[in-house]
Amino acid sequence: MAQINEYFKNKYDEDQSEFKEKINRHRRFILYRILALVIVTALIGIAMYHNYKTMIYTDYAILRTMEYQEASTASYLRFNNNIIRYSSDGISAFNMDNEMLWNQPFQMQNPIVDVCGDYVAVGDYKESKIYVLNSSGPQGEIDTTLPIQNLCVSGTGNVAVILDEGDVTWVKLFNKEGQNIANDRTTMDKSGYPVAIAISDDGIMLCVSYLIIDGGSLTSSVAYYNFGNVGQNEIDNLVSGYNFNNSIVSYVDFMNENTSFAIGDNRLEIFKGSQKPENIFETEITNEIRSVFSNENYIGLVYAEGNSDNPFHIDVYDTSGDIVYSKDFSLNYSDIVFNRDLVIIYNSEDCVIYNMDDVEKYRGKFKENIVKLVPTDSVTKYLLVSGTRTEEIQLK
Repeated sequence: MAQINEYFKNKYDEDQSEFKEKINRHRRFILYRILALVIVTALIGIAMYHNYKTMIYTDYAILRTMEYQEASTASYLRFNNNIIRYSSDGISAFNMDNEMLWNQPFQMQNPIVDVCGDYVAVGDYKESKIYVLNSSGPQGEIDTTLPIQNLCVSGTGNVAVILDEGDVTWVKLFNKEGQNIANDRTTMDKSGYPVAIAISDDGIMLCVSYLIIDGGSLTSSVAYYNFGNVGQNEIDNLVSGYNFNNSIVSYVDFMNENTSFAIGDNRLEIFKGSQKPENIFETEITNEIRSVFSNENYIGLVYAEGNSDNPFHIDVYDTSGDIVYSKDFSLNYSDIVFNRDLVIIYNSEDCVIYNMDDVEKYRGKFKENIVKLVPTDSVTKYLLVSGTRTEEIQLK
């Protein structure tokens, strides 16, 4: 009997050992499959990234065309994934399915238009009415009661404006329904004259550049106002400010929720902070700045170098102030834009595209003259806007 029990015990132990080994083999098999899948996915990703970095395009195909009535005096902007066309007679939005999303007629001598995300604001220079719209159509109207000098809109529909009242200048913030949220009364003697304005995507942070005459010299002051919880604890919602002697700061903008920058006639300043921005980088600019362009990751400055072979020069800065790309070029451009890490230089007839490794990704002529090139969410697809149509193209 003892021998039988010992036999079954040994048999049980053998079965258990074999069962555990099968489980371990199965686990190893699953682990190897997962590792193989990870390796294959990584190799595919590396190959796609390498292809993205090195692929050269020589032509383009027209994927679809949106036609509309010719408007020779119209201007165009990207609006989310749509196109805005505006003139003194009104503003319209179109999608690439050849559909008009909305049309807002008006009569304006000098319309000022700003776009942020899904919102657009348009007002007439020296007049007092502003229309606020998004993809769904009109969202509200603002009566500023004073002449508009400049405006900007946030991704929430809040609109910041500079208003002229003779010796007094106002900086005001409105929501999209036209309610006045905040005011700042300025005079040249008190805080200077506001010359540039920008608002964060969330509509909470406002950046204003003031021009100050101090003892016969020109000085700029860049001020940040916070209209959220943090700013409620500060006088006039002012959370930070910086003075720059002998400089005229005429351009300010928000790159992303944590980074903004200011451009003076002789300097570049970068600020970090979503609540109380701090100046983390500054550099002196000795050449004449011809153009400024930016996206959420990069700032591009174009200089007129005066070289007969390459009369223009680009420096691209990242959000920390490091120069990540420099390029001399000769194309007599009408516009320069980023598409992710691509630099796109073009005029009505010609286009050249570089990446940050200085690979010339594309160089060619448009099949017909254009007035605007609009990047899409893809690095190989673009919208070409002319007076009568918009074409979606694919580089090839």
